[in-house]
Amino acid sequence: MLVTTAYLGNIQYFGKLAAGARIEAHENFQKQTYRNRAEVMTAAGVRTLSVPVEWDHRTKMPIRAVRIDYKLPWQREHWRTLQAAYSAAPYFDHYAEKLAPFYDSAYRPQTLWQLNEALTRLLLELFGLPDTLRFTEAYRPPVPPDEAVRAGDFREVISHKPRLKRPDPTFSAPEYYQVFADRIPFAPNLSAVDLLFCEGPGAGRIIRESVAARE
Repeated sequence: MLVTTAYLGNIQYFGKLAAGARIEAHENFQKQTYRNRAEVMTAAGVRTLSVPVEWDHRTKMPIRAVRIDYKLPWQREHWRTLQAAYSAAPYFDHYAEKLAPFYDSAYRPQTLWQLNEALTRLLLELFGLPDTLRFTEAYRPPVPPDEAVRAGDFREVISHKPRLKRPDPTFSAPEYYQVFADRIPFAPNLSAVDLLFCEGPGAGRIIRESVAARE
């Protein structure tokens, strides 16, 4: 199986990693994807957090070379959003100290790849899932969209873009308690930090159970 790098990947993404997916390390950056954005639940509904990057739209940029743009105070904004969204979540206080250093202005990884890898490894640890991150050794061209799931190519299937989404019989989006359940309908498959803050030690089990056996 193949997936892309992801910022605070969603539940489906971590399910693929738990099942042994490799992360594509030789592609070019694509904008408006989960490579540098994540979706979380706030009092106003689902909100997208985006990591700004320095990217020349006229050239192709290898994913591991994409630099983070620190001219914008994105770390402060993201952390404030996470605090406002999840301070009332059952397990926020338990895990906040683990994530907070990534949003301190003193922490300045140069590239999006470095940030994503560090956060992904931390989340795997907090979920109690094995850190078996594996990366491709060479670029593999994508298969046609209608064949992607069958071929195990989830690089674009795990997408917030409706035109790219495909049914995934290997994943069943779990339902669980969300912070604003009394006023906002349940939103499936958000960033896995939503599951972590709401379900705590049970999050890893829920991720494993969301992965259906492939035929």
